[in-house]
Amino acid sequence: MSMPRPHSPADLALAPVLIELERNLARLRASDDLELALALDLNDEDWFYHGPAERAGRLEKFATREVDLHGWSVTPTTDLYGLAVEHGEYAVSLMFGERLVDYVQNGPEPQDD
Repeated sequence: MSMPRPHSPADLALAPVLIELERNLARLRASDDLELALALDLNDEDWFYHGPAERAGRLEKFATREVDLHGWSVTPTTDLYGLAVEHGEYAVSLMFGERLVDYVQNGPEPQDD
């Protein structure tokens, strides 16, 4: 079986695109206040998002913010556990991780008063 070879500049940009997306998700995973980090970076509020699919889209917006995608498209995976990064015949899944999947499925973490 032969290894697929890059066919375009976009194909060559896959690694840098994935690294930038992962850096953004890692910053979000490590945040002390997930909702605050999302709200500040996206200039929005959680009540704008009604249900898991919309919250996964919110994470997509956060992950892709200020990332040059070089022609790659990024969408939430069908199971809403990560992001599908696609271009032409190539597709890669980048997983959210437990904390972000919990946010997608259940909404924001309860705040301490």
